[in-house]
Amino acid sequence: MNITQIKKIAVVGAGMMGNQIAEVLTRIGRYEVVVIDINDELVNKGLGAIDSRLDKLFVAKGKMTADDKKQIVNRIHGRTSLEKAVKDVDVVIEAVLENMNIKKEIFKKADENVPKHAILASNTSYLNVTEMAAVTGRPDKVVGMHFFNPPGVMKLVEIPRGALTSDETVETIKALAIKLG
Repeated sequence: MNITQIKKIAVVGAGMMGNQIAEVLTRIGRYEVVVIDINDELVNKGLGAIDSRLDKLFVAKGKMTADDKKQIVNRIHGRTSLEKAVKDVDVVIEAVLENMNIKKEIFKKADENVPKHAILASNTSYLNVTEMAAVTGRPDKVVGMHFFNPPGVMKLVEIPRGALTSDETVETIKALAIKLG
């Protein structure tokens, strides 16, 4: 897969990092994004944070119009079922707690439900990508995509590869990070 084939991205985790990553993906990258969390309350809280941040940092300061904001918000969808939400995505970015067992569960479920071409990425800052990849049938398509905080301001994304991550996967995620600025 290459950058031109990416149309829809899932972000697992609607918390501080997840909702900011989702915002950058749709505000700058103009991607359709699905944000996934374990319940409606967390999904709605994450979507609300995006809405509020766009108002405060962009609309109120004249950096975007209310209509621009509406278009951005309309490209973001919240879900609670990982299995259903990732059926048609090209990339999944996991942004949950730094807990290997939780991450491995997410990677396993995502792998079972995403299209064959999809890339699975982790926003981990230190956990082993190879260990996450081991629970999938696509270790060549598993990579780290660690956004520095806050993602909308920090122009740095670390891309750690697993032992079996392909060069093509690394190059696609690198191109995505560059596209996001």
